[in-house]
Amino acid sequence: MPRGLFVDAPQHAILADYSDAPVQPGQVRFRTEFAAVKHGTMFHIFSGESPFQEQRFDPNLRLFVPTPADAPNAAPGFVGQFIGNMAVGEVTEVAAHAGADVADFQPGQRVYCYGPVAETVTKAAAAVHPLPDELSPADAVCLDPALYAYGAVRDARITLGDTVAVSGMGAIGLCVVQLLARAGCAEIVAVEPLPKRRALAERFGATTTIDPTAEDVGLAVRRLLGRPADVAIEASGSYRALYGAMRSVGQCARVVTLGYYKGDHSHLPFGAEWHHNRLELISSMPVWDNPSREAPLWDLARLEATVVDFFRRGWLTSDGIADPIVPFSQAADAFLHTFQDPTDAIKLCVDFSQK
Repeated sequence: MPRGLFVDAPQHAILADYSDAPVQPGQVRFRTEFAAVKHGTMFHIFSGESPFQEQRFDPNLRLFVPTPADAPNAAPGFVGQFIGNMAVGEVTEVAAHAGADVADFQPGQRVYCYGPVAETVTKAAAAVHPLPDELSPADAVCLDPALYAYGAVRDARITLGDTVAVSGMGAIGLCVVQLLARAGCAEIVAVEPLPKRRALAERFGATTTIDPTAEDVGLAVRRLLGRPADVAIEASGSYRALYGAMRSVGQCARVVTLGYYKGDHSHLPFGAEWHHNRLELISSMPVWDNPSREAPLWDLARLEATVVDFFRRGWLTSDGIADPIVPFSQAADAFLHTFQDPTDAIKLCVDFSQK
């Protein structure tokens, strides 16, 4: 019987058995080789502090509204669910369908998709993608953070020669730094409290780094650049980091956010730099049915295809981001350890070939 990473109680995870239902018409099943979790979103919900704790997002109203007590899957913190972000594997079964959805798949083919950390993944064929030869499994599971990073860089309207402050050197922030370096930014200031992540940011093209626990970010950026940054991209999901981003830029500048914020936001003084410097605050979110700000020229499908192409060209890399990589047998312990202490982790990945 296959096993997967399962939340059995609030803020607790185990490897649990499950049974695969028969593959339905139009579906593809694969045996997982490599998978990853998404730290910001998953740990946010896992912590029990997300907006989904006692609310649901109404897609018609585009509002969070109270969740009925008897609603299905109302348990907070992923309790009762398998967790994961992206998975790579080898196709084992394809179900015939009147349509053409499954025509591109056959047993033995390597594929990837959004999916759980589980020994098997079954998805509609439309949600599964062939793994390009040029992409490693680690590259494939980093396509998700790269998508969010690329969406934010486009929303920031980056121009050759810009100076940019980026806060939060997790998987998304590190992809942002790579893209900014490729885009020809004159200065890229990476703001991150963890030394390991600051070092990786420098390797990816950050021209300088700041430890926000040791310095005032706004003052430090001005000292290092001789002026405020042109743009700030906030990728940590910390309200304190968001305020630092506001303080790092000059008048009429853009601050782009893509972090999943949680906790107390009361210390955000909107009467200070936000008001007096007339800043532009932009939320970047390429999914959840949000249209591109550059539609119709750009849409989600084009963003996704472009990110894949960046990995093909070597303009983006997962090297150093896919870290740690643990055997499947250690997935639950590693997930809990990373949730409790993210100091040494960038993006937790699971290698099913390791014992």
